[in-house]
Amino acid sequence: MNNYNDGVVHFYSKKHITNSFKATKNVTNREDLNFISEYYYKEETQRQQDIVFAGAMDRKLSLKISIPYINTLQTDYVAIIDNYLYSIFHIDPDKTKNKTYIYLEGMRDVER
Repeated sequence: MNNYNDGVVHFYSKKHITNSFKATKNVTNREDLNFISEYYYKEETQRQQDIVFAGAMDRKLSLKISIPYINTLQTDYVAIIDNYLYSIFHIDPDKTKNKTYIYLEGMRDVER
């Protein structure tokens, strides 16, 4: 049995907001996002091969979590844990489809 008791992760898609120069605006608060779902999560150990994998993708693995299995997450979504914004750069369901591993790269604090 999996215990997802390390906290709650909220998943969002980014709204396409541009500034006066038609450049996409960076996410600074939750109003810049569309809520998708939330799940309890378990923080997973970052194995050496996970860190190497992230580096090969030119990303930095800040946090690796698992949630109950879902197949609707996308890597263009973002995650917020404790008012900190993370980009999702890899989603890996386990073979038994009991849980989903999510690789996160930290970005910045986000306002409520």
